[in-house]
Amino acid sequence: MKTDPLPRPPQSLRPDRMESMNAPSQKPAVTLAPGVTLDCLVGGHNQARGITTGLVMFEPQSILSYHTHPVSESITVLSGAVVMGVEGREYTLGPLDNIVIPRELAHASWTTSTTGRAVLHAALASEAPRRDFVDAPTERRAMPMESTSVAGKERVTRFDTALRFEAGPGTSFIDHFNRDLVPGIEMSGGYGLFAPDGRLPAHFHDFDESICIIHGTATCVVEGRRHTMSDCATALQPRGRVHYFINESAAPMAMLWVYAGPLPERIVVDERCATVEGNPWKDETLQT
Repeated sequence: MKTDPLPRPPQSLRPDRMESMNAPSQKPAVTLAPGVTLDCLVGGHNQARGITTGLVMFEPQSILSYHTHPVSESITVLSGAVVMGVEGREYTLGPLDNIVIPRELAHASWTTSTTGRAVLHAALASEAPRRDFVDAPTERRAMPMESTSVAGKERVTRFDTALRFEAGPGTSFIDHFNRDLVPGIEMSGGYGLFAPDGRLPAHFHDFDESICIIHGTATCVVEGRRHTMSDCATALQPRGRVHYFINESAAPMAMLWVYAGPLPERIVVDERCATVEGNPWKDETLQT
């Protein structure tokens, strides 16, 4: 059912933070294990709430041993290939495959390549996630390539066979995880492909959002402020900020988006709200 856009966001969702655009390598990388580093792009350091996202680099034949988190985690392969072990179930993942791991589920990751680095996009449902190392399982089982989930446990989305839908003109989206797909999960997210001139309507959320541009060049418009993004630059959109993405280039653009909420709910508003003149918060005194 089509719902008419709201004329503006309600005052109860007035944002208390500005958006931020975060390029890789702006902060020192965090070493997670020998040969494994994290480039954190969104999290507590830039006032995100309920979400951390970043890029994890695996040097050849490096291993991140079995551990748990008190929140859910999503991993999407950007380049190379990795094996994800979850309670001994081992999945080989290639570019743009995704796995989501619910809270307190023991998991590990490693690359078997002797030459190439693997790069992953990671998201966790906390601005300050914790990691606790645990013993590796005694039983191991290689999972078939067609395996996509274990009831009540992990969920795998294979890029080549994933269901797609249109979220706006000239777009093709994949849902990787949300409460309907993974009961009890705290966040939601997926992949979006934008053809030239593809765009989303002006909208806002009742939670923070992270958007990483993994291919091509995007224009992010936030209440009339325009940001050009590429090369895994990642936007933090705080709760209540009116924004949209558009592909103004002549080539495809793709993103990974993660919401700090369990359902992928966006609230569409009048397009004027995304302009300088119609900015619903233009009287704010918030400083960046």
